[in-house]
Amino acid sequence: MRVTEGHFDQKRQYLSFTAGKDNVPPDPLDYALHVVAGDTFLYEISGGFPEAPDEPFVTDPIVYPSSDYWQTLLNGERERPYIDISISEHNTLRVPSAVHEYDVYADKGKFYEDVEIDGGLKIGGMVLGGATDDIVISGDLSCDAVNCDEVTANVINNAVSKTRIAIKDITADYTLTNEDSGSVLHSKPTSGTINLTLPNDLKEGVAFTVANLLEGKTTTLPATLKARGNVLSEPYSAATIYFDGTDWYGFGDLV
Repeated sequence: MRVTEGHFDQKRQYLSFTAGKDNVPPDPLDYALHVVAGDTFLYEISGGFPEAPDEPFVTDPIVYPSSDYWQTLLNGERERPYIDISISEHNTLRVPSAVHEYDVYADKGKFYEDVEIDGGLKIGGMVLGGATDDIVISGDLSCDAVNCDEVTANVINNAVSKTRIAIKDITADYTLTNEDSGSVLHSKPTSGTINLTLPNDLKEGVAFTVANLLEGKTTTLPATLKARGNVLSEPYSAATIYFDGTDWYGFGDLV
């Protein structure tokens, strides 16, 4: 038996993985013309141009990264990710790096860069921002309903407000807070009167309505209130009080 030494050239060992994305198949004109040459028994195969007409296995295809599997997933302008796997410098197989129509199923994820969504976004339960993080939307926000604890807006256009006014019963002296803004205070003194304190460190635009509900009882606001008076003395007399960031103002049944 004769054992022939194999034809092996370490310089021709080649393995490459290249990732990318595209929405069109590779253009053959972007790649050089390559041929496959080999000796009679295919002991040695190499890339390059044929050197003699007696090389029986010489062919002249244009070889470039391609995969019918990847190309069938192309759809308009949608870019599809891929990995080009090369076992020589002239032969590459392009395969998708994601399948299943590119749906992504994950229990948890974290993105360190921007996320861009071209289609619709459907979300179940969601938390945006942290305890101190703001959510800023530079364009318009369109929706059918907004449910939240607090909404602050400079302008609300073409919106139907479906709000429920918070009603709070007070029976003793009370100090207003930012959370009371938009509320109606039902004043029901257990003594002869209730004194309301209006702090000057609340947010600009805080406003509330107070109604004096009991016969023979009064509701008194600070004398610094800028209004015609500072006392609600009759049953069912009421006033709206608001803060401009510096002073408190009031109008209604104040005397």
